[in-house]
Parts: sequence; C-alpha cells; structure tokens
Amino acid sequence: MKKEFLVIVLVLCASFSFSQTTSEYVKISAQADKSAYRPGDTIKIAVIADISKPYHINSYKVSDPTLIPTSVKGLTEGIITEGVSYPADKKLKFEFTESEISVYEGKIVIGLLAKASQDIAEGPVYFKYSFDFQACDDKVCYSPKSLKDSIQIVITKTGSDIIISNSEVFNNLNFSESSQNFVKSEEIKGSKLTENERVSKPADSDSDIQDGIAGEGMFSALVIIFLGGLALNLTPCVYPLIPITLSFFGAQASGSKTQSILMGIFYALGMAVTYSTLGVIAALTGGILGTALQNPLVIIGIALIMAALGLSMFGLFEIRVPQSLAVMGNTNRSGYLGSLLMGLTVGFIAAPCIGPFVLSLLVYVGKVGDPFTGFLLFFVLAMGLGLPYIFLAAYSSSISKLPRSGEWMIGVKVIFGLILFGMALNILEPLIPKNVFAIVFPLYIILSGVYLLLIDRQGKNSAGYTTVKNIIAIAAVAAGTWILKPQSEASEVKWTMMNSIESINQSVKSEGKPVIIDFYADWCAQCKELDKYTYTDPEIVEMTKSFNNIKIDLTKENEAITSGFEIKGLPVVVFMGPDGKEYKELRVTGFLEPEEFKKRIESLEKNISAQ
Repeated sequence: MKKEFLVIVLVLCASFSFSQTTSEYVKISAQADKSAYRPGDTIKIAVIADISKPYHINSYKVSDPTLIPTSVKGLTEGIITEGVSYPADKKLKFEFTESEISVYEGKIVIGLLAKASQDIAEGPVYFKYSFDFQACDDKVCYSPKSLKDSIQIVITKTGSDIIISNSEVFNNLNFSESSQNFVKSEEIKGSKLTENERVSKPADSDSDIQDGIAGEGMFSALVIIFLGGLALNLTPCVYPLIPITLSFFGAQASGSKTQSILMGIFYALGMAVTYSTLGVIAALTGGILGTALQNPLVIIGIALIMAALGLSMFGLFEIRVPQSLAVMGNTNRSGYLGSLLMGLTVGFIAAPCIGPFVLSLLVYVGKVGDPFTGFLLFFVLAMGLGLPYIFLAAYSSSISKLPRSGEWMIGVKVIFGLILFGMALNILEPLIPKNVFAIVFPLYIILSGVYLLLIDRQGKNSAGYTTVKNIIAIAAVAAGTWILKPQSEASEVKWTMMNSIESINQSVKSEGKPVIIDFYADWCAQCKELDKYTYTDPEIVEMTKSFNNIKIDLTKENEAITSGFEIKGLPVVVFMGPDGKEYKELRVTGFLEPEEFKKRIESLEKNISAQ
C-alpha cells in the first residue's frame, strides 16, 4: 500500500511540476524530464518561452556587445547547472539595423542541464531559475528584464518508481556539448546589463574586421580577406619561400605542366588545412580567447611580440627559414601527398610575418564562436596566400626571373619593421588614454617617414627600391600630418545631458527656447541609428541650433523620468514649446529618417508661431 501511494505522489508531481510566469512580452514555463531524481542524477529542465507578438528578443549570441543576450541560469543550491541548450536563432533585418541580427520569435524551448548533488535532501525541491532577456518590436527596444520562477522536482533515495515525463518536449532538445548552441556552465555569462547597470562597448583591436563583416556582409569580407591573403605573400619571411617552393615543384613535375598545377593545388590545400584548423579551434575556444585578449597583460604581451618581430626586421636577430625546410626542395618527397605536407609546413613557417592579420581574424572568430565561420574565413585567407603558388607551380622553370633577395630585401625588412612597431603601438591603444594616443600614433607615422627619407640608407644601390621607399616615406609623413592636424568638428546636434525631471524643468524655464528631448540607452540599437544618421544630417544640425536640445540616459532605470514622460520603450524623442508644453502628436518612438525628423521640427515651429 505504501508503494502504491508513493507512485501516485510521483505521478501527481510529474503532472504539476511546472511553473509559469508572465510579463508583457514573454510568458515562461518549465517542465522536468522525470517525475523524480536520485542524488547525483542528471536533471533536464525545459524552459518554454512564449514571446508575444509583435515582439522579438535577442538570441543568446549577440553580434553587438551592447545588445542584451537571452540567458537562462539555475539559482538553487544543491542542484548544479552544467550547461544550457539554446534553440536555433533567426537572422532578421530591421529598419533600424544595418545588417541582420540574431533574434527569437514565437515559442522557443531552452534546455537547462543540471545535476543533483550527492548530499541533497530527500523530498520536494523548488528549483529556481532566471530568464533574462530584452524585448524589441520593429521600432522600439524595451528595458532589459529578468523573470524568476521555480519548478518543483522530487528527490528520492530509492529511484525505483521514477517515471519519464514530457518526452515530446525533451526529444527535440540537444544537450550534447558538441552542439554549437550548447553553452557550458563556465561560459554562461548572462546579461551584463540590467535596469540598474551600465555597460559601454569595449574597445576591441579587431573592431575594424568585425564592423566590416557586419556592415559590408560576409561575401565582401571574404573578398577582402582573400586579397589580404594574396598581399601577405609580399612579407619578408614569406617571399624567400617562393624559390624554395619552385625548386620543389620543378624537381617533382618531370616536365608535366598539368602535374605541376595539381601539385600547386595540393600545396595550397595544405596551407588551407593549417589555417582552417586554426580558425575552427579559435571558434570552439572563443570564450577563452575573447576573455584572454581583453586582459591588459595579454595585450602588452602581444604588443611585445610585435615589437620583437620589428627588432628582428632591423637585424637584432633573424627569423630564418629552417634548413630542413630549405632542403625539402631538393629531396625526393614526391607526389601529391608530399605537396600537401609541404603546404602544411609552409603554413607554420609563414606565421611570424602574417601574425597581426591572423590575430585580428582569430579575435573575431573567437567572438562569433561558430566553427563553420572560423573554417570559412581562414580557408579563404589560406587560399589567397596559396593562390600564387598554383600559378608558380605551372612555371617552376622560371625561378631565374624572380628578383634575388639582395640589398633591396634588407630595405624591405626595415619598412616592415617600422610597420610592426606601429602595429605594436596600435595593439596598446585600449591601454593608452584616447587623447594621448591621438597624438602619439600619427607622430610615430611621421617619424617613420622621416627615418626612411633622411636616415635609412638600406637598398640605396637599387634605384627602383629607392624610388618606392621615398614614395612610401612621403606618403607616411603626409598621412601622419593629416591625422595629427585638428580635424573640423563633426557636424552633429549638440546635446545637454540631464538625469532628472527637476533639471529638465529648470533648463526649459531658464532657456526659453523650443525643446527637443532625446531619451536613449546604451542597449538601444535604434538610438544609435538616430545618432548616426538623423542627428548628423546637416539641415537638422542647423535647424536645432536655436533649440534647447536635451539628452537623457536611461541605461540605468529612472522611474521618475520614465513615469513622468510615459516612456515604455526606446528611443523616444519629445518636442516641447518654450513654455514646456509637449506636442504629443510630434513624439517620436523608434528610428526616424532625417526627412521625417525635419518635418517634426517644422511642425513644432509652426505650432509655436501660431500661438
């Protein structure tokens, strides 16, 4: 009788072991995969989020650090979270974004993988969890929210009457660590930005590459990376590999151009394998790589490596092609496998010179965290680096036509040494005050040009090299001078920052001008679009010069302002007369193109003049 009663209790627990919490944007509920668990058992929880129309929420993997990712975390002692399985996202383009962003819509299921501790007490346990998210619609983003709820599970010592439940839900969840949407517990960061916190976008050394891929699209980025791979063949420690490679092809091709071309292809594929593997590793260890590269000690270490490589270009020490590799060109490593292995080896040898470019790609791939993207970007880079060898393989007998590595090459090393020093300085940018870096970096470019023009005497017997060097030197001096010269201030609306209703009222009363109030937050993508496109329009800048322009930062929750101005989402732009009266019909909620914004200003001016 006692056993039957326990079975009934477990069945009832399985039937009622769910929770439900609702917000205006999302309704969450949870289900467990079993009616009960023993100490040490694996626990699977399905968190079901029903996203109301017309809203969407950011996915767990955001492309912009200022966006708020969706995050689920366990909060109960005795039940240890091991990881979270997130659903596949949707890539959608909105009118306020330059490129597609990763979002969730409709109903989604997030799997939470946990384990009951060995010393957990027997009986019912309420497993608490949090669901952090940021909701947006097509025009407005809302404040980040955190829903907290719990689900009742049962801990039993016997385990003889445990019942599998909710199979239809858990059959569609992938808790495998190899899944690209599974995040281990040590990698779970959650939302770093809530109503009571402010986060600004960190300065990243790879921002140019990241912005390029996000802004121009993947295809354009692949073209640029491919061309970059081609250009890397001109670096000092890659160029000497060309004659070695040609002698290798010449020894193996036996006069057959077709065989030489095929060997060149396998050679390039060997290089591609090296760098593609590097890209996949960077993607799979992205969390570790991204964290490490934000550490000041790591930044300094990388800068020192770049500086050391620069010193090697000036002859302090030399990076030589290993003798064993040089001998390869004359050994009997025949066949396509030999070409593949040769390409693999050259991929490693080329690393010291092409490191800075590869490092930037590694950082980007590590942040994206997608192995396929890592493979693709580095495969394209390697094919750009290896393409010349396919053509050179077909004409391996033409080695005598290549310029010899004579005095002019020593001069080229000096130029690359100066470039490496500049890269070291650029890597240190996040650690240098902005106003100091704005002077030091262009000054270094000018001094480098002066050094090449007036001091360096390498390659002076080569007329062609001397001409090219002087052109580079003059261009460096001109570029550094242009950068150092104070630029005319960017044309944009001038704002006065305020953070209270009292300061707003005081400003309106004392200024006696028409008022524009812009409400924004760091996590608001549409706010950034207004700043970038609308508030930089020359006509709008001119029109607002006679206005009292106020900007309110709502990254931190400010209940007095949001209630006082009835703000539910951002961005919001309010138009007032000199008397402080708002013209509600002119209120902007969401991104507005410059032409439409001008019409609001003109309407405000007409309303004021009509009084």
